[in-house]
Amino acid sequence: MGSKQEFVVVVVVVPFSEIKKFVVIDIVGGTVLYYMLLLPLHSVLAAMTGSMVGPLLIRRTLKKRPR
Repeated sequence: MGSKQEFVVVVVVVPFSEIKKFVVIDIVGGTVLYYMLLLPLHSVLAAMTGSMVGPLLIRRTLKKRPR
């Protein structure tokens, strides 16, 4: 008695513009914010917090901005 196995394949297409937005805001922006806060404050904790919260605030302001 053979068993019939079925596989469900889900294909997700991510637009290249979303990938670029992620890289620019999260990776580049987070790194820049980290060093902008680290150098004057000399606090790794403040710099880490700022580099985590900063991209979230940038995304939130971009969503609220009228096009």
